[in-house]
Amino acid sequence: MKVPFAKPYFSEPDIDIILAEIRKVLHSGWLTSGKNVETFEQQFAELIGTKYAVATNSCTAALHAISMALDFKHGDELIVPANTFVATANMAVYVGAKPVFADSDPDTFNISPKDVREKITRRTKAIVPVHLAGNPCDMRELVEIADENDLQIIEDSAHAHKASYQGRNCGTFGIASAFSFYSTKVMTSGEGGMVTTDSKEIAERVKRIRNCGRGGFGPQEIAELGYNFRLPDILGVIGLNQLTHLSEFLVKRNRLAAEYDRLFSGIKWVKPQLVRRGNLSSYYTYVVQLTKGAPFSRDDLMKKLAVMGVGTSILYNPVVTQPLYSREYGEKAKVPVAIELGKRSFALPMFNGMTDEEMGYVKNCLLEVLLQPMEQYASTG
Repeated sequence: MKVPFAKPYFSEPDIDIILAEIRKVLHSGWLTSGKNVETFEQQFAELIGTKYAVATNSCTAALHAISMALDFKHGDELIVPANTFVATANMAVYVGAKPVFADSDPDTFNISPKDVREKITRRTKAIVPVHLAGNPCDMRELVEIADENDLQIIEDSAHAHKASYQGRNCGTFGIASAFSFYSTKVMTSGEGGMVTTDSKEIAERVKRIRNCGRGGFGPQEIAELGYNFRLPDILGVIGLNQLTHLSEFLVKRNRLAAEYDRLFSGIKWVKPQLVRRGNLSSYYTYVVQLTKGAPFSRDDLMKKLAVMGVGTSILYNPVVTQPLYSREYGEKAKVPVAIELGKRSFALPMFNGMTDEEMGYVKNCLLEVLLQPMEQYASTG
């Protein structure tokens, strides 16, 4: 059996519904940002619990548009986690600002509020927490830090569709938030993103920014610098269909995560990402870290599983280790926990259509590898 790390899921009845709706779009003659995108925005805002939602063609575009709408500029600093996708840091660079990298919490793998406090300067304008793998950050403490220092919070909720912190949805804590609908995400439109906010001004600006600075279509006045960040109406059709299944997707993913939790409960050198009591993770993926006492390295384990047909992934190599950023930051960033996560953590298969047979196979493969005699492994990690 081969089990991929991730893949999108559409039932056959849903495929029929999606194709029928796409046919309507094609016959309409209006293929971009149309009624399906508008409905998608309205329903997503209602589901998350914000007044407004504005669709974009990616989460990267959503983050970029938020940076522009908040008028960040050269000399400003945005505190972002070191352990994240590069787009979280790029949102600062796109507008001439500077990303400042904060370390990770060793248990949740999310941004460390303690390190955020230490990285604040007089130039800091915002904190950008990432709900890594759908695991809610410690929003109470981060909001407290932001309030004490007159800072904005921008949530990178790319993984956190309907995830919640102490009963409150991720994407509702900051001035704005960005979600992703990339093909491997909790729900997908193939490509796509969404800005959520309670600010009418930010929503209106993001709408102009995503449409090349125009307030509408045709020969409209160009009010400000913008980009083509529009979401096609065909992708809006897919997103709308997936949205109807989001609650059941989370139930499925949490059930799969519980299977992994039970498997790893007796293996001391495998440390799963901690979801704190009272929080609900969307489990974009299931992340574990091998401790320094492991009998083999992370890479050895991933290679062994690959031979057995089990797909895995290194969720992220820390941004400060990427060539684009390492030249300026590198070790100066002082993010030792994030660096260790980059070396020792990886993600296991997690997707909406994962069958019981596939999960059983993955568990059996993990047990076979993890319980083999230690002396079979040349690497000590």
